[in-house]
Amino acid sequence: MIKWGTTFGSHDGALAVFQDNELVFASDAERWSRKKNDSIIPGRLIEFAENKWGVPETVYFYEDWNLKNERRKFAGQTSLEKIHFKYPVIYCNHHLSHARYGYWTSPFVDCTVLVIDAIGEWNTMTQWKVKDGNFSLIKEWNYPKSLGLFYSAMTQAAGWKPNEEEYILMGASAVSRNYNIYDYQYTKSLWNNNKSFHQGIDLEGLTDEFEIAAIAQDIYEEEFQKIINEIDDENLVFVGGCALNVSANRFLTKFNTFIPCNPGDGGSAIGCALDHKIEPNPYLGYDIFGEYPVTEIIKELKVNHMVGVAKGRAEFGPRALGNRSFLADPSLPDMKDRVNKVKGREEFRPFAPMILREDVDKYFEKGIPSPFMNTIRKAKNETKEKYPSIIHLDGTSRVQEVTEEPHRTLLEEWKKETGCPMLLNTSLNIKGEPIVNTEKDAKNFELKTKVKVL
Repeated sequence: MIKWGTTFGSHDGALAVFQDNELVFASDAERWSRKKNDSIIPGRLIEFAENKWGVPETVYFYEDWNLKNERRKFAGQTSLEKIHFKYPVIYCNHHLSHARYGYWTSPFVDCTVLVIDAIGEWNTMTQWKVKDGNFSLIKEWNYPKSLGLFYSAMTQAAGWKPNEEEYILMGASAVSRNYNIYDYQYTKSLWNNNKSFHQGIDLEGLTDEFEIAAIAQDIYEEEFQKIINEIDDENLVFVGGCALNVSANRFLTKFNTFIPCNPGDGGSAIGCALDHKIEPNPYLGYDIFGEYPVTEIIKELKVNHMVGVAKGRAEFGPRALGNRSFLADPSLPDMKDRVNKVKGREEFRPFAPMILREDVDKYFEKGIPSPFMNTIRKAKNETKEKYPSIIHLDGTSRVQEVTEEPHRTLLEEWKKETGCPMLLNTSLNIKGEPIVNTEKDAKNFELKTKVKVL
């Protein structure tokens, strides 16, 4: 039996395929349409899934369309067009789809699941107590109170795209914390007054993007800490778009914390159709067949210091975790600037290190487990001196802890040959484009950047 899980219509469209209740495929729509943050599942992705696994008996949709339209009317927004499925459809609840994805891919039997995002149907924050697979809603926020909408409005106010470039705002927040206290107090008053941020935010003349970013991050972190300080549990699963705020996630060290590889709406394509435990495998997408080219990667890194890798199944979610990665030597002091130039990114944007899990504590301070780059750690002084290209302006790094093959062998061999225990790892794309998916995409990246892709 084939069933699909789907998210589309707002942002982060995605499709998951289950065969006899086993997850066999999941991919973000943007990888196939080549449109960043695409909300629509493109025909070529649907055709790929139908041709490879057959047509589905049932399609699960990640939220309640009618309930969402009720809220949109209440908020003065236009109604969404009616969805027409060509297969039988089951509608789910937005926040429960998030929660199910997080829980069923986590290592916990009993835990609290925290969901924070911009908005579902009405919910903007929910907490679920889960015992042996049974979900009980214990706390909720509803529209218009929304940390996610606030952060998106601040992203727009700073000049970046809401619902897409919040990660740039987060990176920019580290540039300076020297903002005007009046601007902070005024912005905080807008939050405290429970203002709806759907139509943006009026900051009364504040235009400096770095001040806006710092204020946004500080307010977000203050409110986030209030939420997590009230959670009475050892085990925590954190999902929803706000789980991608890696800077704030550093406050989760008091819990046994799990954040899945695709905690935003895309991951709910899995969650809405999932009802049992599965491994938290991020490599679920399109497969570029062939042996992972460890020897060739190291050779290219030693000669040209940077290389693209497009091999194996593509990652599901926003992080490149070795199969669709742009890798570079982090020991070179100018490597951050060189890679940012190749990718066309802002100079302040940080890069992540991929490092063996057993080496993490040697080079970074304590933090939550981070196999999917979902948190930051403070770098130790030796790390800052030796590997400056993976250090952000605030002295932190968004670490990818590696345990599995073939990336374990890559790091072991790189360390053996160079003495360097890590690699700079960023996504295989240029600014404004989705991460490479297919062989054709990889060739296009190579032609545009003159960086070899293996």
